[in-house]
Amino acid sequence: MHASVSRCFSKYPLAKDTAYKRFSCIYQAHSQYGPVAMGEHYNLLLQVDLASLSVGQEIDEGILTVKDGETALHWVTSKAYYQASQNILSINP
Repeated sequence: MHASVSRCFSKYPLAKDTAYKRFSCIYQAHSQYGPVAMGEHYNLLLQVDLASLSVGQEIDEGILTVKDGETALHWVTSKAYYQASQNILSINP
């Protein structure tokens, strides 16, 4: 799975006209390998993938600059990390 995702990053740089393809490639790799490979936060990671697809589409359409897209992606991943951390704390107090 990691090799598949790495190929997505190298094949499709985070740039206008390739951003959506990049995140689509990553989403497909994650979906293909499924929850066993992705671990207990599979559903959360797929939500991050879907949010990334939206950001990629906005970059490609010129709604967001690459820099603004990177900021949005950072926010999405930070929020997901926080949510995952809260779920772990509630399971293991």
